[in-house]
Amino acid sequence: MRVTGQACPRRRDGQGCAPVNEVVVGAGQNAGPEGYAACSCGRRFPLPPAARRRLDAVAAGCRAVPPATAEPAAARALDFLLERVVRPAEPTSRLSRPGVVPLGAPVLHRPTQPVGVISPGLVRFALHMASVMRAAGGVGLAANQAGAPVRMLAHDLGRIVPQILVDPRVVGSHGTWTYGEGCLSLRVDGATADVVRPKVVTVVATLLDGRVLAVRADEVLARVLQHEVDHLDGIKYVQRLVGAEREAVLASVERAGGDLASLPPRPHGV
Repeated sequence: MRVTGQACPRRRDGQGCAPVNEVVVGAGQNAGPEGYAACSCGRRFPLPPAARRRLDAVAAGCRAVPPATAEPAAARALDFLLERVVRPAEPTSRLSRPGVVPLGAPVLHRPTQPVGVISPGLVRFALHMASVMRAAGGVGLAANQAGAPVRMLAHDLGRIVPQILVDPRVVGSHGTWTYGEGCLSLRVDGATADVVRPKVVTVVATLLDGRVLAVRADEVLARVLQHEVDHLDGIKYVQRLVGAEREAVLASVERAGGDLASLPPRPHGV
């Protein structure tokens, strides 16, 4: 559906702004519930009642991550873990940007653990992640890319949904969409590639203020969320490539000195 005569700056092929994303945020201690639709550029629209009911049902099945006051022991343990994370302030490899761990780092190739509690240290680490992402010129960053083995991501599409998502999960998907991807942990010539993924995904997560988010994401937001959730599951976009494109990217990584032994020999899901 095209709703404006002017091309949207985020959508492909000169399409106008449209309500391609649907968002519901539950009520919290200091904020009421929200529901809206949004274009890929962040322009907002009313959320249709049927979409609101559908996402309300999805959100109802998602347990909010509790605050530190509810589980102080777990919060202290999480903060201790985050304090011990070695955050690369300078380039540790020519494969990645400052502050981002490169391909081959063990933390990047293992599934992360659920956060479980929103602690003060987690909030500080989230701010650190957002800063690293902006400095690196990225549109998304997973916590393990910043060295922490916890399930949290940051993104640069905050006009659509809040920038930090805690314990995000993909709970539904449909369609296919081919879109070019790269990675802050693999910044070498020839490493970007077209990746086929679901076009639309439904994602649930907790926000830093403790509210539950449910989003039916399409286009760019869907792609960013899938890429970062893959990171949190220990999967890199290179693992989803097949055929000649996969071989070309792997050759570029090898020429740049990347550790191909860190990547499974077969494409993900094959």
